[in-house]
Amino acid sequence: MRYLLSLFIKLGIAALVAVVFYAIYLDSSLTKRFANERYEASAIVYARPLSLQPLQPLRQAQLLTELEQLRYRESASLSGSGTYRRSGNTVEIHRRPFDFLDGPQMAQKVRVVFDGGRIQRVVSLPDERMLEEFKLDPLLLGQITGDEGEDRLLVGLERVPSLLIETLLLVEDRDFYHHSGVSLSSIGRAAIANLAAMDTVQGGSTLTQQLVKNLYLTRERTLWRKANEALMALIIDFRFSKNEILETYFNEIYFGQDGGRAIHGIGLASRFYYGKQVEELSPAEIAMLVAIVKGPSYYNPHRYPERVKERRDMILQLMFGQQLISQQTYLAALEERVVAPKVARAGRASAPHYMAQVKQEMDAMQLPKSWAKDGLRVFTYFDPIAQRAAELSVTEQLPRLSKQAELQAAVVVANHQQGSLVALVGDRDPQQVGFNRATSALRQIGSLIKPVTYGLALAQPQQYSLATVLEDAPLQFETETGQIWQPENYDGEFRGNILLYDALVGSRNIPAVRLGLEVGLPAIIETLQASGVTTPIPKVPALTLGSVELSPVQVSELYGVFAHYGRYRSFKTIAGLTNHSGVGLYVHRPSSGVSVYDPLTIELVNYGLRGVVNEGTGRRLLQQFGQDALAGKSGTTNDYRDSWFVAYDEHNIVTAWLGRDDNQPIHLTGATGALPVVASTFSQLGVRPRDVTPPAPLEMRAFHPEKGVQIPMNCRSQRRFLSHPQPVAEGMNCAGEIEEKSWWQRIF
Repeated sequence: MRYLLSLFIKLGIAALVAVVFYAIYLDSSLTKRFANERYEASAIVYARPLSLQPLQPLRQAQLLTELEQLRYRESASLSGSGTYRRSGNTVEIHRRPFDFLDGPQMAQKVRVVFDGGRIQRVVSLPDERMLEEFKLDPLLLGQITGDEGEDRLLVGLERVPSLLIETLLLVEDRDFYHHSGVSLSSIGRAAIANLAAMDTVQGGSTLTQQLVKNLYLTRERTLWRKANEALMALIIDFRFSKNEILETYFNEIYFGQDGGRAIHGIGLASRFYYGKQVEELSPAEIAMLVAIVKGPSYYNPHRYPERVKERRDMILQLMFGQQLISQQTYLAALEERVVAPKVARAGRASAPHYMAQVKQEMDAMQLPKSWAKDGLRVFTYFDPIAQRAAELSVTEQLPRLSKQAELQAAVVVANHQQGSLVALVGDRDPQQVGFNRATSALRQIGSLIKPVTYGLALAQPQQYSLATVLEDAPLQFETETGQIWQPENYDGEFRGNILLYDALVGSRNIPAVRLGLEVGLPAIIETLQASGVTTPIPKVPALTLGSVELSPVQVSELYGVFAHYGRYRSFKTIAGLTNHSGVGLYVHRPSSGVSVYDPLTIELVNYGLRGVVNEGTGRRLLQQFGQDALAGKSGTTNDYRDSWFVAYDEHNIVTAWLGRDDNQPIHLTGATGALPVVASTFSQLGVRPRDVTPPAPLEMRAFHPEKGVQIPMNCRSQRRFLSHPQPVAEGMNCAGEIEEKSWWQRIF
């Protein structure tokens, strides 16, 4: 017996020493991991905040659609944030508080008054003060996870409502602030409470133990795991404050699945289930989220609403019994719906092609790999209204234009004022994940290249003007391989002499080729490269008719030069970055860009591109939007393989491409194919007409309709174009000829 007793004592001492050394090891490794590597936070991607301004083109229905996407609730009282009410041509909104890129803004009430397709005024409530601008909180576009693939939105403990904290502790760990990580009394009390309720109403494990299990241990049910869990909980409780542990718990706890992504943390859970920030949760919503904690799969509110309601109501009863809520609040909460019916990607906009571009831009930023520690909030330029317009245009127009199932499409909507991409569609099925034709499909651009040539010519005002006479006659070249290249006009006809303006407006091929060779292929190549083209550019005469291959985004940037004062800027998707605490990390400040054309030359090119819409291949836009509202250009490639159209107003550029992936003909021109898609998109977006006031010293001048020479302004037969100022030649008559003066006129 003495031998056995001695042996047991020695074994006990050895076990104690082993436990001590293991505890020291755990203390060292666990403390470091808990302090620096608790969890991985995702990058939360937001759309642009909808800015409401007087005279802004916006229909009431578009505002209501965005409020529904943001999961605002229609309410007659407008008492809580995240609500709205409508009456006639007005919508009153109680905006949620939100940490915008430029700083936090509190909840606020406003009245928005509409006049047809525009906002008439925005009024602050209740003081009836007129506002120049009011921003809604932005739509959650999606998440980008780090290396671990975990998805969460970090929130500080100060943002968690006290009612949520008290309810969680009431149900899960009443002695949280009084035990040392493990509580034997909690285990006993939980067992008694569960027997009395004939249900699991309280847990035996402390919050610290649950946190340890979620962070570091497996789900296996063994004594070793339970002992390990208890020891780790004691160490964490000793090393860290209760508030640090509680904040970590709120950010780590698992709340279920959204398809293939796991919902971690109260911040993301409140967004996912209710479309709210955690501060806005009602007592019923708090009770539902606490109910899920026990078993997110078993208590899935979308699959088992009755089961979840029963547990939620039991928790509400506990809250009322502990005087956390009043009887009136308790009875009202019992009547609330557990959760809204699940819709596809609830509370988020699905735009896979835009998200792909955001990810690509983030990769190019070379962010530090440690960004997942504090998380990222990615504020983009994504415009849900523009995205819906582009998607609807593709899905409605393609079946009308062609019965070819292989017909594909891409649409890009960009804001040239801020140098941003606001919407992308890269497939005829806008939700199709995969090849993004908006950014990656390189296709010949056809006649879209012609404004580049005309711009180079008009930059030489001593030699060229909009009234310069060009030759539209047969032309042929011998290529390097000995083949004969003989370009033709789309109608197969030749018009002889034609004014430069008419050649641009009518998209005549032969005059464009001749002019391109006059200004020089090297100059065209250099201008394309200055306009952001990085793809190979063939130095052949066919370049003048668009043999270069560009993506729809590159085409948008090319036309951004014409739309924005002759300067090139790369269009971005990301407006700024902060961490989850709101600390600013990056703000996109649009540069002035690289000068490609001087402002006067650009004004002349834009005059011609407005003519394309007013009287050329884009006349359909004139019928819809009026004189000079838009400028644009069509593009069609050989054998009708590609159909392009680009149009822009004071703010937006819309680029549409139609074609087939196998490069087979689609039998559509730019005007019959892509233009209807652009027209449909602008009809939903609304048009902000460009300012057509000519800058000094440009002015309207009269020209002979056939000879292109400047003639007196009072001539009956004339063409008027924007032009550099130059005096009418002495003796010039209305026939475009200089009259010989008589001896009497020469004297006097």
